[in-house]
Amino acid sequence: MWDYAVKHVVWLKNRVLTSILLYRDKDINVAISITLYRAFIGNYPDFDKLRVFGCKAVLYKIEVEHPTTFKPRIKDRTWIFIRIEGNSIWKVLNVKTLIVAKTINTRFDKYTFP
Repeated sequence: MWDYAVKHVVWLKNRVLTSILLYRDKDINVAISITLYRAFIGNYPDFDKLRVFGCKAVLYKIEVEHPTTFKPRIKDRTWIFIRIEGNSIWKVLNVKTLIVAKTINTRFDKYTFP
């Protein structure tokens, strides 16, 4: 679990401003600090998919087959968010069994921690 926490902190650290990298804007003629992400990639980081580490995750539509009418479509609520991979793949951890799963259809509750 600690390795995922460290990866999450590094992901955030690479996307926040740092005074080490100064960027001189031609129009303003003032040195401003930029993020490591912008220095390496060239554009601003996107924080739309940022989630709170360890918040409750609810997984929807896990099965490939369409479930029957009375079969639940939601897994039990013992999952927590640990990482994002790519643009829309969430990595979640089952707290009871310590199984890591990758999923696309997930909803998060950033105010609840299991």
